[in-house]
Amino acid sequence: MKFRLELRNRNFEIKEILDDEYLDLNWSYSRIGGCGEVGFRLPRKRFEERSLTGESNIRIYYRNPDTNLYDLWYQGLIENKVPNVDGNSEEIGVMGHGYIHQLSRVYVSNGAVAQTYVSQEVSIIVKSILDNFIVPVTNVTYNVSDIEATTFTPNNIEFSTNAMSAMQTLAELAGNREWGVDKNRNFFFKARSSSIGFRFLAGTNIKSFQDNQDFSEIVNRLFVQGAQVGGTYHFFGPYTDSSSQIKYNTRTKIIQNSSVTTETVADQLSSGTLEEFKEVSRKASAELVGFGQLGGFNAQMEATTPLDLFAEISKKVKFGQKKFGMFLFSGVVGRLINRINYSLSNNGTLGIRLDLGQLRPNLAEQISQVEYQLEQQRTAAL
Repeated sequence: MKFRLELRNRNFEIKEILDDEYLDLNWSYSRIGGCGEVGFRLPRKRFEERSLTGESNIRIYYRNPDTNLYDLWYQGLIENKVPNVDGNSEEIGVMGHGYIHQLSRVYVSNGAVAQTYVSQEVSIIVKSILDNFIVPVTNVTYNVSDIEATTFTPNNIEFSTNAMSAMQTLAELAGNREWGVDKNRNFFFKARSSSIGFRFLAGTNIKSFQDNQDFSEIVNRLFVQGAQVGGTYHFFGPYTDSSSQIKYNTRTKIIQNSSVTTETVADQLSSGTLEEFKEVSRKASAELVGFGQLGGFNAQMEATTPLDLFAEISKKVKFGQKKFGMFLFSGVVGRLINRINYSLSNNGTLGIRLDLGQLRPNLAEQISQVEYQLEQQRTAAL
């Protein structure tokens, strides 16, 4: 058996090894969040599933052909079980999630008032929330090396919310972040990769590829409506991108932000928005040749964080030379791997499907910081 499914109690002691029993095992890993959903079926009768309790630890291992030892691939916890009786057939569906979900149960505050951080760099705040709120009451831990420094220091930020929401806010402020909880239950908060580390050939390593190009959200003409003073709004613009207008006609949007009072700030907001939305939005999905098969990818893509970019390399026929079987490779486009979906068939074949996205322009990543600074100015003026 190449894959092993273990069930452990809340103290991580082995309760059962389900290798010869599980059916339709599937799990996922996301760039934001780390270890994601897990699910499988057991051919057991109702009331024979008492060992499958909430918070039970689920681990998936793969037997390393070089060492013949089982290497950890995924770790999560049970959140739901569904005994199902259909005539004379009975089975139990089991569903769970990675340990990132424990963050949604943790409340970040200073008692009855908000938890406040003043002039502290984002990664320092992340470590403080981990040390004081998350690690003491969850099964999540972290290594200092996995919390990378950022370039943003908020003047003042307050939290009266769950830890998941707090981390999301900090990631958006820092920009270019990849964060979550990995297979070892370690939290990570790192700069997103900009290097292409996975190159796959269409027709060789890739079974199918869908490139979804969405033109509906293109914006190439902007106005910014700011604060109201004496009954009149500050109004800035138009800000335009002529090359986008030539390709897609004029597409206008108005940004409303009651904290904008200067043209400098309006320029920042409009520049970042145009940079992100002036072109077609590209999402894609790819199904890879199965793990262990000829041409298949035989390693964990999420073995290291952050995830490298993915490139689908398609073939283009060289003009006038098709009869010689010669090909040119098309231009390589790096895509974010947003999610990796694994599904293990009952015959032991592992399928891999990727949900892919496009990189945000660096200028667009700064929008959250500009909006934060505006909110700080608005609050100070109250």
